[in-house]
Formats: sequence, structure tokens, C-alpha cells
Amino acid sequence: MLKKPYIVNFLSCNTSLKYHSVSLPFKEKIIFLIRINNLLYKLIPKKLHPYCQVINFRNNLLIIGVSDVSWKFYLDNLHTKLMTKLRSNILPSLSNIIIKISPNLLLSNINVSVSYNKIEKVTFTSKSINTINSLVDNSHGKCKSSLKKLANIMLLNLMYQKL
Repeated sequence: MLKKPYIVNFLSCNTSLKYHSVSLPFKEKIIFLIRINNLLYKLIPKKLHPYCQVINFRNNLLIIGVSDVSWKFYLDNLHTKLMTKLRSNILPSLSNIIIKISPNLLLSNINVSVSYNKIEKVTFTSKSINTINSLVDNSHGKCKSSLKKLANIMLLNLMYQKL
């Protein structure tokens, strides 16, 4: 039976290894990568944190992912400093750092960086519901059924707000 993948971002270095369905070496590698990532975050400027992440460490190569080319160039300039600090602190066998562009980091960090305190209550009007219903009339297939569901949810929300 297939199992859902675990989201690595929610693990911390102090995580007890209680997820028995994941093999121990895999858990240890995840925790090791998180520790490297935390050390990396101490070495780079805070503005770079949402756009940079340790992807893997294999064959004495550290692979760091960045969201776009500009951050890659920025990290390239810090390459020797990072090598020295990482070798002295946690990775004495580190031979090189490879920086790869991974646009998925930007997309995943958009969702993660949302603060629940800043989310405002969404209000719907009858005009917005009518707009969605007009889109339903012009749509086909899955899009039509999804828009119908959205219109129903909006209508329920509007009715709840009036209570």
C-alpha cells in the first residue's frame, strides 16, 4: 500500500523518531539535512532564507537549491566562505558546494510564509456569486463542476455572514 510522503519542513532537529513507517537511515538523513540547512541559514543573510534551501548531501557534495539566477550569483560570491564555515562546523569531508536553480522553492515558500495572523476574513457579495454563476454557464467539464461548487460555498458563506 502506498503511503503519503512526509513533509520534511515540519521536522526539527529535536524530532523524536516516532514515524515507524520511515526507515531509520532515511530519518537520520532528513535530520542531518535540516541541521545543515539551519547552519546554512546562520551563515547567509536573512533576506535569502525564503529563496534558498539545502537539497541534498551526497558523495561529499552539498547541493543547495535557490529560487532564481540572481540568488545563485549571490551564493556563488559566498561560496568560499560557506565552504570554510561548513567544513569547520559540521561537514569536514565537504569537497564542493553545488548551487542549483530550483523555482519550486519560490512557490513552496509562498504557501509556507503566510502568517495566519495576517489573513483577513473573506467576504462574498451577491455580485461575486453572480459573476461565478455566469462563468459556470460558459464552462464545460471539470471546470464547470468546480465553479458550481465554488458558487455554492460562496452562497453558504454569504448566508452565514447574514446570520
